[in-house]
Amino acid sequence: MMKHQFCDNWTFRMADENDAKSVLIPHDAMQERGRSADAPSGRSEAFFLGGTYCYEKMLFAPKEWKNKRIMLEFEGVYPHARVLLNGKEVGGCNYGYSTFRVDLEELKIEEENIIEVIVEDENHPNSRWYGGAGIYRPVWLLEFPKTHIEPAGVKITTLSTSPAKILVETAYVGEGLDVENEIIYDGRIVAKAIGAKVEMEVADAKLWSAETPELYQCHTTLKRGEEVLDEVTANFGIRSIEWSLKGLFVNGNSVLLKGGCIHHDHGVLGARTFDVSEYRRIKRMKEFGFNAVRSAHNPLSRAALEACDRLGMYVMDEAFDTWTNTKSPYDHGVDFLENYEEDIRNMVDHDYNHPSVIMYSIGNEVTEPAKPEGVEIGKKIIAEVKKYDRTRPVTAGINLTLMFLATLKNNPIDGGGDAQKRKTEKMDSTAYNKMVMKNGKSMTKAAGTSFVASKSEPILKELDICGYNYAASRYKKDKNKKIIVGSETYCYELGKVWPMVEKYPHVIGDFMWTAWDYIGEVGIGSWSYAEGEDAFAKEYPWLLADTGAFDILGNDNAEAGLAAAVWGARKTPYIAVTPANHPGVVPVQAMWRGSNAIPYWSWSGCDGNPVDVEIYSAAPQVEVMINGKSLGKKKTRDYKATYKTTYEAGEVKAVAYFKDGSVEESVLTSAHGKPAVQVTRENHTEANGIVYLDIDLVGENGMIECNRDCVLNISVEGGELLGFGSANPKTEESFLSGSYKTYYGRALAVIRVNAGDCKVTVTGETVDAVTLVVES
Repeated sequence: MMKHQFCDNWTFRMADENDAKSVLIPHDAMQERGRSADAPSGRSEAFFLGGTYCYEKMLFAPKEWKNKRIMLEFEGVYPHARVLLNGKEVGGCNYGYSTFRVDLEELKIEEENIIEVIVEDENHPNSRWYGGAGIYRPVWLLEFPKTHIEPAGVKITTLSTSPAKILVETAYVGEGLDVENEIIYDGRIVAKAIGAKVEMEVADAKLWSAETPELYQCHTTLKRGEEVLDEVTANFGIRSIEWSLKGLFVNGNSVLLKGGCIHHDHGVLGARTFDVSEYRRIKRMKEFGFNAVRSAHNPLSRAALEACDRLGMYVMDEAFDTWTNTKSPYDHGVDFLENYEEDIRNMVDHDYNHPSVIMYSIGNEVTEPAKPEGVEIGKKIIAEVKKYDRTRPVTAGINLTLMFLATLKNNPIDGGGDAQKRKTEKMDSTAYNKMVMKNGKSMTKAAGTSFVASKSEPILKELDICGYNYAASRYKKDKNKKIIVGSETYCYELGKVWPMVEKYPHVIGDFMWTAWDYIGEVGIGSWSYAEGEDAFAKEYPWLLADTGAFDILGNDNAEAGLAAAVWGARKTPYIAVTPANHPGVVPVQAMWRGSNAIPYWSWSGCDGNPVDVEIYSAAPQVEVMINGKSLGKKKTRDYKATYKTTYEAGEVKAVAYFKDGSVEESVLTSAHGKPAVQVTRENHTEANGIVYLDIDLVGENGMIECNRDCVLNISVEGGELLGFGSANPKTEESFLSGSYKTYYGRALAVIRVNAGDCKVTVTGETVDAVTLVVES
């Protein structure tokens, strides 16, 4: 098989318009449409507008394709896709997160052919968060000989690790053929075997784990005699997984999942998925101690899985947010029963060879299993997963309190799964999240009662591992009864929850909500200083959830500092400071954030204003000094100590005193002098010329200035601006406009560099222009 990138030279237009523009795939049509206060998508999807979109690309079919099989592979088209060849429909997909393929059997050989993709995104809301729209993941052209290895046709299974034995299975089109397999490590062939289903032993094997992400390649050749008919190379890792009440074991070693949930968007790029974007996010999380991600609430992209394989990150890959009960009027629950079997097969095919994937989740906070017929649906989904993969455990993110509520005659949030009832009575995800915010603590407490928890027993019995959403109150109570993973907990409770994870072997890890901020579900984590603003139900122009250990640009905050302290990713104390530029105003706090402090001591014009200095450390005692003056020593509680003080430009120092007598220090320094723009190219593995640029306002000493935000304009010569913006959660600005106001001194641009050098210029009314030459 030959695999060709099929992402350039597409055109895009609205279905009811004639004017088309050239676009690069991946592409997010929803970003093109823009936002409106009265958009039907509402708070869930950040007030973005919908529509029906047409993508077109010309494809010349050369003479040599006459006796070949040609397919297109779409990694993701959201939400519904129809694919046409020369005006005739040849395939499509009803689940926006599935990889799917279409055969181009009726190509006109030695002629130009029209590939058309119709994306239907008229009905909103169709998601509880921002899904984007269009061909938002890459497209590939697959070229097969008539006799060939099937797409995703090579599957590698670890049979044992000591000695290292693997099973290689190859599905192909044809009869009476030979299959040769070569296992390659670091460019060397380390094992060979012949057969379409063959066991192979790998001597001196390097095992894959989050700590040692060693990867192999399996090169499979399909032959007739000495004639090579087809060949495929698949990456894989040799690793085993075991689970029991004694814990989770990878390669026989006990593992605790230090996890974070992530949605799929990439901030200033919208939903567009580039390899470097996924790599960058996983790498950033690793730096702060994460070793696991939960895809929320849909299968991860190929690029994300490859990044997890390479960098060492365990994955709980989640199939669905909804089953048959819709959570938004037009979500996947509308046609779930017609599609779930294909959706599951696509996910498992997609995941199978990725060693990072250690568990499947079949749903998030679904309430159907509160009734017997819902349990039967769950059993069918589990059986479908096991049909294709019996090597990995199956879980689900079960909210015990919500399941209990679903058993009540007048369920306050479910709406009976009736889409029309949701529309008329506003039983949507916003209503659900608002209820949770109002009763969040009592929800966790309720989950701890046997009566509430008993309503989830029928589905929990079917799962290999019980995923508990906001139910840490059951960890001790379910000792020696269930294998548990904290599939979703408040990020700021990590300091309280993690000691329980370490104490109880049957609890295998914890996933915070959330690791990374995202578009949509606006304001669910906000600490708002605006007068009269509701704690949860944020109105236009709110854009972001404003939650997470990292903002949409990838900048860490207090909750990342907490994670790093709890998980031992850093020994030096992490200093975070609440904004000093809102004196006398008490912020309205939403549920999904525990602190709005950020790691900067640079608030121009704010001397004397009150601030909280938060110190995150595993040390039992810390001390804070401002410009050399000690504020005293304090004991940490749940890895945190807070000092209420006033801002004074200069330096804040934190000292951590450990039990063994060791001492660690950290310092934050204020910016001084005239602010300037600093443009820095990030050092990440790049693909297709995609480059990330950090754009910051800094003082003459290079420190970021948080209180002199201004509108910046960016222009690109010799390349294309893909997205530019800040982490401001409430704004009418567009990531596509090339103009955006910094937020706490920071912004981010993503560009695509053409052949040759690219010149990027950033200007602003209060700063001098800066130009950076980006080499291709």
